[in-house]
Amino acid sequence: MRKIKIFSLSTLILILGFLLWREESSDKASSSPPDSCGVCHESQADPSPSHPVAVLGCACCHLGNPFAGEKDRAHLGLAANPGDMHFNRLTCGQKACHPDLPQRVEQSLMATNRGILKVMQSLWPHDVKETVQDVRELTEQVPGKSLALDHYRKMCGGCHLWRPRYPALGEIGRRGGGCTDCHISEISGDPQNLSEKKFRHPELTTRIPNENCLKCHNRSARIGLSYMGRFESEGYGTPFQQGGPGQRRLSGRRFYLELPPDVHHKKAGMDCIDCHTEKGVMGDGKIHTHQEQQVDIRCETCHEPETVNRQPETGNRQPETVNRQPETGNRLIRLNQRQPPFQSESFVISPKGSPLYHLRVGPGEKMRLYRKRDGREIPFKRLGMPEIHKTSYHKRLSCQACHSAWIPQCYGCHETLFLQVSQKDWLTGKKRPGRWVEGRSYLRFRRPSLGIWPDGSIGPFAPGCQVFLEAFDASGNYEPDRSFRSLIMASFDPHTTALKPPACSGCHLDPKVLGLGEGYMNITRDGLEFEPVYQSRESGLGIDFPPDAFVSPEGEPLQQTSRPQSRPFNKEELKRITQVSLCLPCHDRYGDPIYEQYERSLRRFWAGDVPCRKK
Repeated sequence: MRKIKIFSLSTLILILGFLLWREESSDKASSSPPDSCGVCHESQADPSPSHPVAVLGCACCHLGNPFAGEKDRAHLGLAANPGDMHFNRLTCGQKACHPDLPQRVEQSLMATNRGILKVMQSLWPHDVKETVQDVRELTEQVPGKSLALDHYRKMCGGCHLWRPRYPALGEIGRRGGGCTDCHISEISGDPQNLSEKKFRHPELTTRIPNENCLKCHNRSARIGLSYMGRFESEGYGTPFQQGGPGQRRLSGRRFYLELPPDVHHKKAGMDCIDCHTEKGVMGDGKIHTHQEQQVDIRCETCHEPETVNRQPETGNRQPETVNRQPETGNRLIRLNQRQPPFQSESFVISPKGSPLYHLRVGPGEKMRLYRKRDGREIPFKRLGMPEIHKTSYHKRLSCQACHSAWIPQCYGCHETLFLQVSQKDWLTGKKRPGRWVEGRSYLRFRRPSLGIWPDGSIGPFAPGCQVFLEAFDASGNYEPDRSFRSLIMASFDPHTTALKPPACSGCHLDPKVLGLGEGYMNITRDGLEFEPVYQSRESGLGIDFPPDAFVSPEGEPLQQTSRPQSRPFNKEELKRITQVSLCLPCHDRYGDPIYEQYERSLRRFWAGDVPCRKK
């Protein structure tokens, strides 16, 4: 009997050893999923090729109790949206997946909204200063008395990554959700239970469609709309169709007109992700306050990649091409799944070190651009240094200064605060006393006003937040002490790039572009004379200058700027710009000799010692 027991034990050990060997040597991908979620949820397809359910299962991302037999127990601790910022470090950010990304995203501007909060708190007059730094800090605080923060909570706070995702609410519900906000394709839709056992998982992708960007970037600067050639018009719904408002509509019962789209969209069908890098969107690990500090792309990044000017201490350097193929670039190509593999090429590195894996430099310095959406090759060429930038007097011009065809301009944003009515707080989800009502008096599309950007270059400006606030207390009485005017001009890229810039007179003779506003300008030897079209006093705005005026003819700033370093042209700059226009009718070439010593040419002009001035 003892021998039989020993034999049986030995046999059992051999059998167990064989089973363990077969398990280790078998193909893991063909084995059963590592959890039992599939008993109830038979997924039709994987979320993406890099997230196969057969290998990862469901609980790897969605947490819960994957081996419980009952629904309530199995769903205990379930993360319906693994990308949610409140726990994505446990899901997307776990050690074997993307451990560095959640912290970077938490510090990105789409998560913090630091720029919006800082500008509103610093530039709204007579406001209670609470100095809140970011959305998460504001969420954890009890609402105070700051009008700027109350406005943010009720009018702006529904558009940041910390906000949970509520698909049933339409566009506003699809905003937020952390990683999911971008990486779940809005085209593929929301999760659907097709039957009791079949579940359609939405597509998880790095080929971010424009629809994902447009659900947020269609207000404020409206750069998403502008890029596609859509201008949010007045609320009349014109041109009418069949006796009623037109069908060109945006969310929130808004209407739009069709204007020339950005040349990158019109000629090449490029999406937002074809320019913007993951560091520029998801953050680079540093806390930034303003957009220009985080954005990781410039026109020169693609069109002048041979320019190298390293400034690693600031992170602001020109791009470079490299003759190597790092694993990061290859990994991004594999994730994209539409890009052709690297051949004997170089590729471009962005100012912050992001590999532009879709922009290749081949033999003979020929460049190729492959659209990220589908891998289609887009005709591409280097632009080089244009003639206009070789002149000393145009060296400060940004690309956007000349090549932005138009910009949406919303002047006179009338805000009314009724304390006797309540409104939903987007951060708490609860109603609180005080309702904000918006109205607009002057909405236009036009070439942007130009001024000095924070980096010292010349670029476009448009109204950033022109607020005419009227406040009423809980009894409906007007409160003059809480009412104010805050006129702010912001510097940004309109995303309406045109291939051909305007004629010289389009800047030197246009008072709107110079920052004076729409009107009639007369150039004198000592300066400018200007008569505006818009009469603010007669319109009830309570100011002595038109709302589209950035600067007076004497060079005095008329509005605040969203950056301390930015400003309109001063008196001397206005004089230099406009005096050039005196000779432009005859001398319209950049290399004309009269511009080499233009002060001398001007003296001759005013003295009448030139053919056009002689009697």
